[in-house]
Order: sequence, then C-alpha cells, then structure tokens
Amino acid sequence: MESVLWRGRRKEKRFPGVFIFSLCILGFIARTNGQVERPSIPFNVPSSYIEKQRYDGWYNNLAHPDWGSTESVLTRKTPASYADGVYMMAGQDRPSPRVLSQAFMKGSDGLPSARNRTAMLAFFGQVVSSEILQASEAGCPIELHKIPIEQCDEMFDKECKGGRYIPFKRAGYDRNTGQSPNNPREQLNYVTSWIDGSFVYSTSEARLNMLRSFKNGTFLADPDDPHMPPRNTRRIPMDNHPTPHVLKILPPERMFWRTSITGIHLGPRPHHPVALEFLFRVGDEDVFQRARRHVIASLQVGDEDVFQRARRHVIASLQVGDEDVFQRARRHVIASLQNIILYEFVPAFLGEQVDPYLGYKPEVYAGISHVFQSAAFRFGHTLLPPGLYRRDPGPDCPFVSSQTGHLAMRLCSTWWDATDSMANSTMEQLMRGLASQIAEREDHVLCSDVRNKLFGPLEFSRRDLGALNIMRGRDNGLPDYNTVRKCFNLPQVQTWQGINPHLARTDPEIFQQLQKLYEDNLSNIDLYVGGMLESHEGPGALFRAIIKEQFTRLRDADRFWFENEDNNMFTYDEIEEIRKIRLWDIIVNASSVSPDDIQRNVFFHLDGDVCPQPMQLNASSMEPCPYLQGFDYFRDSEIAYIYSCILLIAVPIIIAGAGYATVKLQNSRRRKAKMHQEELANGRSVDKMMVKEWLHQNYKRIVKVKFGPKEELSTVNRKDEKLRTVSLQDIQSLSVEVTQDSHRKPMVLVRVPKDHDLVLEFGSETSRRKFLNKLEQLLKSHNKQMEVVHAFKEEMLANAETNERRKKRLEHFFREAYALTFGLKPGEKRILDDSSNDVSLVMRTSLSKKEFARALGMRPDEVFVKRMFNIVDKDGDGRISFQEFLNTVVLFSKGSTDDKMRIIFDMCDNDKNGVIDKNELSEMLRSLVDIAKTQKLSDFEVDQLIDGMFKSSGLKENEALTYDDFKKLMRESNGDIIAIGLDCKGAKQNFLDTSTNVARMASFHVNEIRDLNRHWLLKKYDLLATYLEENRQNVFYLVVFYVITVALFCERFIHYSFMSEHTDLRHIMGVGIAITRGAAASLSFCYCLLLLTMSRNLLTRLKEWSLQQYIPIDSHIQFHKIVATTALFFSLLHTVGHLVNFYHVSTQPLENLRCLTKEISFNSDEKPTFAFWLFGTLTGVTGIILFVIMCIIFIFAHPIIRKKAYKYFWAAHQLYVFLYIFSLAHGLARLTGAPRFWIFFVFPGVVYMIDKIISLRTRYMEHDIIETELLPSDVVKIKFYRPPNFKYQSGQWVRLSCTAFRQSEYHSFTLTSAPHENFLSCHIKAQGPWTWKLRKFFDPHNYIPDEENPPRLRLEGPYGGGNQDWYKFEVAVMVGGGIGVTPYASILNDLVFGTSTNRYSGVACKKVYFLWICPTHRQFEWFIDVLREVEKNDVTNVLEMHIFITQFFHKFDLRTTMLYICENHFQQLSDRSMFTGLKAINHFGRPDMTAFLKFVQKKHHYVSKIGVFSCGPNPLTKSVSSAVENVNTGRRLPYFIHHFENFG
Repeated sequence: MESVLWRGRRKEKRFPGVFIFSLCILGFIARTNGQVERPSIPFNVPSSYIEKQRYDGWYNNLAHPDWGSTESVLTRKTPASYADGVYMMAGQDRPSPRVLSQAFMKGSDGLPSARNRTAMLAFFGQVVSSEILQASEAGCPIELHKIPIEQCDEMFDKECKGGRYIPFKRAGYDRNTGQSPNNPREQLNYVTSWIDGSFVYSTSEARLNMLRSFKNGTFLADPDDPHMPPRNTRRIPMDNHPTPHVLKILPPERMFWRTSITGIHLGPRPHHPVALEFLFRVGDEDVFQRARRHVIASLQVGDEDVFQRARRHVIASLQVGDEDVFQRARRHVIASLQNIILYEFVPAFLGEQVDPYLGYKPEVYAGISHVFQSAAFRFGHTLLPPGLYRRDPGPDCPFVSSQTGHLAMRLCSTWWDATDSMANSTMEQLMRGLASQIAEREDHVLCSDVRNKLFGPLEFSRRDLGALNIMRGRDNGLPDYNTVRKCFNLPQVQTWQGINPHLARTDPEIFQQLQKLYEDNLSNIDLYVGGMLESHEGPGALFRAIIKEQFTRLRDADRFWFENEDNNMFTYDEIEEIRKIRLWDIIVNASSVSPDDIQRNVFFHLDGDVCPQPMQLNASSMEPCPYLQGFDYFRDSEIAYIYSCILLIAVPIIIAGAGYATVKLQNSRRRKAKMHQEELANGRSVDKMMVKEWLHQNYKRIVKVKFGPKEELSTVNRKDEKLRTVSLQDIQSLSVEVTQDSHRKPMVLVRVPKDHDLVLEFGSETSRRKFLNKLEQLLKSHNKQMEVVHAFKEEMLANAETNERRKKRLEHFFREAYALTFGLKPGEKRILDDSSNDVSLVMRTSLSKKEFARALGMRPDEVFVKRMFNIVDKDGDGRISFQEFLNTVVLFSKGSTDDKMRIIFDMCDNDKNGVIDKNELSEMLRSLVDIAKTQKLSDFEVDQLIDGMFKSSGLKENEALTYDDFKKLMRESNGDIIAIGLDCKGAKQNFLDTSTNVARMASFHVNEIRDLNRHWLLKKYDLLATYLEENRQNVFYLVVFYVITVALFCERFIHYSFMSEHTDLRHIMGVGIAITRGAAASLSFCYCLLLLTMSRNLLTRLKEWSLQQYIPIDSHIQFHKIVATTALFFSLLHTVGHLVNFYHVSTQPLENLRCLTKEISFNSDEKPTFAFWLFGTLTGVTGIILFVIMCIIFIFAHPIIRKKAYKYFWAAHQLYVFLYIFSLAHGLARLTGAPRFWIFFVFPGVVYMIDKIISLRTRYMEHDIIETELLPSDVVKIKFYRPPNFKYQSGQWVRLSCTAFRQSEYHSFTLTSAPHENFLSCHIKAQGPWTWKLRKFFDPHNYIPDEENPPRLRLEGPYGGGNQDWYKFEVAVMVGGGIGVTPYASILNDLVFGTSTNRYSGVACKKVYFLWICPTHRQFEWFIDVLREVEKNDVTNVLEMHIFITQFFHKFDLRTTMLYICENHFQQLSDRSMFTGLKAINHFGRPDMTAFLKFVQKKHHYVSKIGVFSCGPNPLTKSVSSAVENVNTGRRLPYFIHHFENFG
C-alpha cells in the first residue's frame, strides 16, 4: 500500500508549526455565514455545473494541462548559470557556503522584528511553502556534495581535526534536461504550484481516500474523539525521520488526540497503560516533522470537519451525495486558504500589497521559479526565533514554561519530533504563544538554532541552514546577484556598499569581508547572500520583486482561483464573504481560543495588543540542544550478515557432506548385497569378528576376520574388500602364539606355514578368548588341530614375520638382484631402512612359489609358474634362494640365445627325459593360451598347430623333439629370443622397461621422413597450426562463447558504472553492482545455453544435416561442462558480490533506499536491515534457493557421485526445472534493475521444451523384451522389439529404463543392433547401481518370470553419437576400447551388410580399419561372435581388424615371445588367430597409434581426409587424439579428423 501512495517527498527544512492552523478555516465559515441552518453555499446547484479540481494539479490550464501539476519543472526567470552550462553546480569558484554563513549570517539572537512581525507569520510561511513548493528533495540518484568546514569550526570541528564537511544532496530534476547548454538541468516541484489545499487534501487521490469516511462528505475521525482525525493505524506513508536524542525511528501511530473542556489537547491518553505517542492521518505526509506545522494542519482538518457537520441536516433534506458535499467543502477551504495567503500573509511578509485581481490569464505560466524557491522565499528563515512561547488563557496572560523549567521550548529540540515536543502542550497554548511572540529581526542574520543546529541525517545530525540555502542556489544553477537584479528590471549595483547603503553605514566591515571573500568580483555574488544583505525591516527590493511576481502569477494563472467568477464556483456575494476571512477567524472558530485571547491581525503584535511576550527569546537563556555526532546505520544487521556469510560457506560444505554420505550409503548397500549373495552361495552365514591387525610398530588397522566357510581364515576391510586369506588346506596343526602380559592389550600371532604371520590385537581378554574359540571350531570342523603357545609381547613381535616386514625384505631382495645384475656393487646407491640394514639378511632370504608367482604377476597354480619355478629352483628344496634367482636374472639379461633356448626347452620337458613329446608341447601351449586369457583351444586345434610347426621345420615324422630339433623349430624366431627377458611386474624393481610396452607392429612400420634443417620455431608453429586446425571448430566456438560471455559482462559493467546515472545503485553499492550485474548477464546466458547443449533431438537432427560439419556436435557434453563451469564461476561472483552490495545497502539511511528502488515499499518506522534484503524480498529468498540448488546440482555432478550414486546425481540434475523457475522470478522484484533473464531464456527454453515434447513420443511406450543373456565381464545383452517407424543410424544411442524397477530412471546405452535388423539390442556392462540391478534381475538364478506383468523397457531416442558419421569417409579408422566396442557392433554389421548387398548407395566407405583394444579376450567373447559374423559377411574385404591385448606382459617377455611364435605359426597354417578364431591379427600390448596412422596415411595418400572414430575411456581418447595431432603436424594429406565418444 505504501508503494502506491508514497511520492518520495522529503523536506530539506522541517520547522515545527504547520499543524495548528489546519483546523480553523471551516469553523470560521460556519460562524461568519450567519446561522448554521443557512449555509452560504447553494446546495441546489447541480454538481455537474461546477468542475472538480484535480488533486495533482493537472488540467488547471486546459491549453497546457501539465502546467502547475505535480513533478513539473521549475521555471527560469533568469538564465541558467551552471559551471559547465549544463548541470554542474554553479559557483565552484566561490567561497565555501559555510564560510559565507559564518561571515554574513552569524549574529546575536534576541533582536525583535523591526515591524513587530510575529512568530505566527514565520511559521505560517512554512505552510505556504508546503502548499506550493517542494523542490529541495534529493533526486535519484542521490548526488552528495560536501560543504567544506574550516578547521577549528566553533560548531562542527571543535577538536580542530580538519577535513570535516556538511553533507548536501542535490535536488531531483527532470531526466530529460541537463543534456546540453540549450537544455540545462531543471529541478522538479513535487507538489502542485497552485494554492489548492494540497497540504490538507494531498496531491494523491489514493492517499486522500485513505483519509475519508465517504459518509456525509466527512473525513475519518478518531473513534475515541469524533472531533479529531484517527490515529495512523493504517500506516499511511508519513515523513517519520529518526529523532537524534532517541537514536531510532518511532512508530507512525505514536500520536493521538483528545478534546477537553478547555480545547484540544495533544498528548498521551490518561487511561492508557503506557504513555505511547501516535501520529494521526492528514493529507500532508511530512506534517509531523515539526510541532508548529503539526498544529496548523490540525486546524485545517478541524475547519473542514466543522463545515461538514454544519451541513448534515441539509444533506438529508436535499439528498446531496457524499462526494458533492466533500467537493463543495473542499472548494470553500481552498478559497479561504487562497484569500489568507495572498491578501493577508503576502502583504504582511513583504510590507506592501499585491496588485488587484484582473481576471484569469491562461497565457501565464504558474510554475515556481528557481529564484523564488532557492533564494527569495528563504528570506523567512531570518524571522525564525530560537524558541517557542506557549500561553494559557486568562487576563493575566500566563506563559507556560518548558519541561526543563525554561521560559520557552527550544526550537532545535523539536526537529522531527513534533509529537514528543508537544506531549504536554495543547494546540491552543501554541496558538496563543505564536500570536504573542515577536519574530526575529528582518536582517541577514539567522538564529543559531537553524544556522548551527538545523536537523540533519543521523550521521551528521546538525547542519547550517544558511550554508544549505547558498548551496541550493548553486545546485539550481542560479546566476549571480547582479544578473538576477537585471532580469527583474532592477539596476545593477556598482559598489559593494550599494547592496545595502544603510547596512554599509552601520556595519561597513561586513562589506569589506564580502569583497575579500568574493575576490572583489561584484558579478560573482551568490543570489541568496546578496538578497539577504539587502534586507532592511523586511525583504530587499530584489526579493520583494521575486516573491510578488511569483504569487501574482500563481493567482492570475489559476483557473480555479476563488475570485474568478467565470468558473461558476462562487457567486459575487460568496466571493466578498471569502475576502473577509482572516487567519484570526480560522483560529477562533476552529479551536477553543477565545476572540479576546489573540489580536485580530495575528501576523503583527502592536502596542495595545493582548498579552505581549515576556521578553525576546535568546538561545543563551534556553535549554541546550542535543547533538548526535554519528550513527551506525548497519546496526541490527551484524548478526544477519555474519550468519549469511557462514551460510554461504556452509551450504556447499553441507551438500558436499551429503554427497559423500550418499556415496558411502550406496557402497554400504552394495557391500551388504554382496555379503548376502555370498551367504546364499555358501548356504550359511560366516562368523565374523572385528579386531585390529598389527602390521608393524607404528601402524595398526581395523579389520574384520571371517572364519570360513572354506578351509581358510580371511581378513577384510570396512568396504568388505578382502585383504588377506590364510589357507588351512595343507596343514594339520596350526600354531597360535598368545601374549601373557597381564597389563597390556592381549594379542595373538597365527603362524602360517610358507607365508607371513597374522598378528591381531584385541580390546579385552574376552574378545581374544572368543576369537580362539571360533578359530578352534573352524579347525575342528575340518579335522585339524590348534596348538597354543604362550609368549611375551616384545619377544613375539620381534620374531613376527608380518606382511609388511616380508614386503620390505622382498623389495630389498629384488633391488639387490637388480643392482648386481647391472654391474652395481651390493648396497651401492640403494635405499636402506630398518628391515634391510644387513645385506647378509638378503642373501639368506628365499622365495616361496606363491611369492615367485606374485612377482611374475601370475597365480601359483599356473603351469608356467610351476615349470619356471622348477627351473629356477636348482636344488629342488621348494624355495628359490637369492643366488638361484640372481643366476636366472643374469641369464635372461646377459645370457646367450642358446642359454635362453635351453630354458624354454627345459620348461617344455616336463619329465626331464631330454626330449619334448607332443603332449608336453601341447600342455605348454594350453598354458600360454590360458595366460593370455583368451578362448581355450580345442584338442584338434592344438594338434593342428603342433603338426604345422613340425611340418614347417621339416620334422613332420617326429613324435618328439630333441634339443637340436627344438632349435631347428625355433630358428625362425631367433631374433625374438635374443631380446627376451622376464617381466617381474609384481616386483617393484623390474628387469624390463615397461613404460614403452607397445605391441610389435612390424607390418605397419614406416620410415621416418626427417627434416633435419627445419628451424625449431617452425616446428613449434607446425604444432600450433596443427592443433588449431585439428580443433578449429572447438576453438572457434569456445572463443565465440567466451567473447559473448565477456561482452555481456562488460556491457552491463559499463552500463552500471557509467551510464546508470539516474539510479542510486552505483552510488550506494559502488563498483560491486557493476560486477554483479555483469555476472548476472553472463550467468543468464550460460544457464540458458545449457538447455541447447542438452537438446538431444536437436543435436541428433543437426548431425544428419550438412550444417553439422560446421558445428562440433560430438563435443556437446564437453561444451556443456565448460559452460556449466563458467556459469558456476559467475554465479559465485554474483553471490559474493551481492553479499558485499547489500552490506553497503544496509549501511544507508531510509531516504537513500527510496532512490535505490521504486518497487519496494518501506515502513516509515523502521529501516530495512540486511536480514530484510536477504530473507524479506523476493530477490533475496529466490537468491538463497538458487544458491542451494546450484550447489546441489554441481556437487552431485562430481564424477565419483555420478558413478557411485547415479540416481542421486540424476535426481539432483532434475532440480534444473526449479533453477530456471526461480531464476525467472529472481529479478521480478526489480531491486537492481528490470529482469533480464527471460531475454536469454525464451529461445533456448522454447527449443528445449519442444525437444522434450518430441522425446515424449517414445518415453512412455513399453517394449517387450525378446531375450536376455548374461555375458562375461559383467555384461548383459538385452534384445527387445523395435518400435514402429523407429529409424536410427548405426553408432547412435538411446536412453532406457526398465519397468521392473526405477521406472523413471533412464540411462544411456549404445545400440548394438544394425539399422537393417527388425529388433533392437544393447550390450550393457554392470558398473553402477542401476546396471548391476539390471544384471541381477535378469540373472537366471534370480529371475522369476511374471506372465501377467513381464518386465518391459521404455525408450528415449535415438540420439546422435560421435561415431555415426563413419559412412561419410572413404577411409575410416575405428578404435574401440573395453565396452566402448558396443557402437562398432552396430557399425561393422551395418557396413558389411551395406557393402555386400549394395543397398547403401550413399556410403562412401571403401576401407575400414578396426582396432579393438581390450585387457583380455575372455571379457568380450560376445564381441568376438559379432566380429566372426562380420568377417563371414565381408565378401568385399572392406574391413581390416586388429586386436590388441593390453593386460599382458612386456613385448619382450618370455611368455609374450612364445605366444607370438605360436600365433604366427597358427596364422600361417589356418589364416586365423589361434586365440579368437578370427582373421584379425592379435597383438600383445598397446597399439602405436602414431605409427599406425602414418601407415594408413601412406597407403591411402590418394584421399584428402580420413575419419578416425574412437569410443572408450578417457585415456584411450586422449591417446588417439594425441596421435592424430602428431600425424597432422606433418602437414601432409590425407588429413585425419577425429570423432569420439567417452564413458566413465
């Protein structure tokens, strides 16, 4: 409500006294018109004949409707004289206004008016000023200027600190002005220029309606006193500034009224329990700022009320409506006010009569002039006394003392506090006192209460009215004193003394000082200074001319002037009656002041008038003024600000903790499910016990010991991951040592034969006893015994061979072997620790078969391990000594080919008879195949391989091989055997360089073309050019994105820094608002752009159009992340910036906040704290919600949460709906500007909504599952019906959900079926919670068919993938890693089908190289079946495949070399791999992508570009991208273009 009614009215000067006169006018009319029963206004005249005068002043002049209206510009009667000719303050070369005030307006109080003008005249002048003028209110933005104060100023710098200033705010102005010298700044008048009773009725009809009862044309009345206005319980906006001595703003209801027998009384109700004070409602919103004006306003309202009551019986008899009565009474009140002001007040003020009224002049402009507002009418300030008399009725004229016992109330004690000042005063007391009190002398001196102690803001609670008046003239661009005289047809003064010859004779020093301060420049004197110095027993000639001209124009230009008979408002007789009304009539008729209590001419107190004042008041004889020298506007905001900062930091921490807890919860659930499955598989639960495992002196860990169910004892961690297993199979008796120390924690050491010891610590003896009982029960269940040995703790731990100690010893073991092998002396350059001080200890160390297998990275039961262990263990004692191991390492590192060949022969000769038969060779081959973890060979395939090897070596007739035959068999591989070694990948000190373990690819070798003379700078240029060319689209769009983002930031930053001059945001918030608004624009763009990156259907369609070659659509996920990260940065910048901005806002006074925004109404009794801005505004609340949502979305998008707790990641991302809703609502409050988020949101939002609607076509369609199959490596194949009209391309993907569980949770999977097939299929690897649940659901052991409600799949898509453009390249290289081969199952089938049947005329592919990189074949046997089918159908040989097994040993390892030999023989014999049965060649190790691409480039030099497609984990994509960049660096054709998809 306040925002509707508030008009931003603020007075620069607030003098108590306006309120008294307002109650009197209508009472006078009721009495002077004779009897009440015979009212003078003819009620029988229809209201339609009389025009209603608007409250806002519009349409008074029909030709110029806006003349004299509210917020009209002041008129210039003199040329503007701004410093720059446009808007800068005038007089910048003039002295400080405070210095001028001290020099010319400082003087003694207590000099009476030369013509006996009363204080009533001085304070009634404020009523007149409020009626026609309000042009000193601070504009928006608030332009603060500083009035310098001289050091050691008697009032403002008593401590002589210097640097002090008086704050001054420039007045509001028309924004369409101040743009050029031809259009200088023009200030606004916020009230009507007409004398229309606006200080009673208001200039807003909405505000007036809050004051009316709408019954019988009356105002609302106080329920407890019908004669008085009601209390302001509706909280109509009133000027309610904080009082300096209270240090806070009081409630606006604090004043209420009551009548007494003697008259109207102001103050607390006697029966009220607490002496609270209340304001009551009147038309002028700032009427309560001073006691005297407070009383005058009450007189006017009372006058209106008396008039209405006098005519109630006429209303009933003539059936006149409420509005008619109200408007008739209003016209009479306005007429009375016009008469008093122009024909009583103005002559008394000027000392001369105004010209007679000659009729309405529509050509006359009624606006208030600058010189009148800023200088001339301010002459009345010199009449203001330093105090106020109050007088009771009675012939002896009893004057009332103040509460402090002084003769009168001190003026400076009543600023902004009319109610408190009058708590013990009646209206009549003040009226009598003002009528008796003589005003101050009409001269250039201002009393100290207004010159030194004028009210100001709380941070500077006292100001100088004289200095402010001078400054106001400069603010309005007034010309100098002489120029104004010329404009008003007065002669210019030629000498300083010519300003006031009388004053020059009595006080010549003042003009000498004036001459000095103005540097002897008569044409540079401030108008107010010169006009005040003219004063002699009243305003000087210049001020009289200005004031008289102003009031004459107001009268002549007013179409509703009471003397204008043409407006049909009053008859001639009524006009004559109105002309007789004086202010004395108003006071006497509307209050209990008797006619004999005051003189008839209340503006003068002459000899013989009643009750003269006791003495002329002097400030020195009255109470001192309170002086508050500072105020902290941030008070009451400290706690809210601190907690807001804590909230800003705590929210992401709390959400991150929630994300961490979510991951832990999901892990816990999986562990419990795994344990449950184990229990189901074992048929019973396993005994468990929590203990501490002792590893070494400084480290213990909490583990869980599991007893059984097999013949084993195992320890697991808190994640239920197995740490160690103690096998009990090969022992009959288990030795257990227990400590016997009575005052130490009990411990147990389990001696494990041929393995390190297990040392456990228990919290109590009971726990250890429980452990021993369970262990004994486990052993007895398997017919074994337990032997318990007692020992002391120190001795037991000293002899304990723990895992940690064993590891360190073995590390030292391998390190010494390496040092000795490569020529280092034992102990040289080796790292020693406590467990390896003595080298002889290493010499005594031996390896068990299990430790030897672990060093080789294999299992102890593998054939290769057994054979190799037997060869190394020369003495056959079942352990490998240091010397035996060293001899073997030296042999492999430095031995001859014959020695290495002998080792291979001995490994194959299992029975040690000196020959190798076919069975022994077959067993070794099977072991090698098993090592490679490939498909097992059949007996026929093994026999075929061996026969082929024998045949190729000329040994076809042999059934066994001697050593010489074996060498003949291996002669083709002598080159490979020379370099073989032993890859001890399980030992930290290895004997082969595994960092370059790329596969042997001799067939792809390309001779390097070296440019030895090429300058290094050119090589760097080639690298840069290649990178930019390879990523030109990505770089281009990233540059475009960041250019737009930064440009949006800079545009808003510049706008709010330099171009928002009409808002106070920049002034209050500083550069922070420019930063936050710039960040808001950038983050709005980023968040809306995210919608386009997730419009999957749009992206899919773009990939099918030619436009896709100009847009890197394959990188939309990466771009999505980049945009989101950028949005996060600007969001944090925006959040932190506003935290600082609203700190600044919270430090501002209420009047500054009204300029901050027009969209929020502020209560007049409180200043909004930081908590209000944060929790009480739409912007603040939505900002908090947005910050929380943003934190949830970004934190739950972390890769760990996305992988471990996908459903929570997906649920968090669904909050994007609320993110955009609250973003749209965030700016609706318009605190810092008009909302702009919708501008960025409209297009992406519409596109995204259409995209989602398209997805709904298939989202809720349920498709029957044809078959499911569980495949190795946790892969499940799902085959389901293809929807009608479902079209897709090979390489595309869909989003699936299962109706059996989590129907709303969709996950993305690549289609492995080809487009020509009439079904759809996906191969899904179980990695996250949903995929594991899917696999377990379709596990034949768990699956229970439901005929009535079988599980079905829901489908979204298809969507474009990075591999779907394969058909556009004549030559393509496809690289699949791990489960990333799934798109190629569809692509290769589609390729072969299309090329073999000639159905695809648009397919450009002539050659495709497919590289499959996988750890082992066994994990992807299902894909081998796919490749086998592809090879079968590839009749055109368009496809060439290579398989790389990466989970293997070094390329020169003995095992790898033997596999290569066998594979080569098998390929020569059967034209297929012995591991996969495919024509594809198997390689062991990582592919050398750079060499391979160079080979392809050389072979297909006739094409311009080659497409490289990869799908798999990030390291694979990076490797392929790096190889593509390296090859493209050569700047040779063909050029490689990389398309990729990532997962994980």
